[in-house]
Amino acid sequence: MHVPSTEDILKLSSDHVAEFINDHTSSKTLSVIMRQLNEQLMSADEAVRNAAQAALQRLGFPEYA
Repeated sequence: MHVPSTEDILKLSSDHVAEFINDHTSSKTLSVIMRQLNEQLMSADEAVRNAAQAALQRLGFPEYA
């Protein structure tokens, strides 16, 4: 299964988030996506960090401290 970009995740409508998580859990790509987003949270580029944080929030994960 294709691993979506941060931008792809940000484009998800609220109605499709549960399906997205289910599909990527089933295909075992959710952990890859989460790893990429977590790496982006540590980026030196503030825009990259902000996008990763927004993507995590879009997926329903709480804000990181």
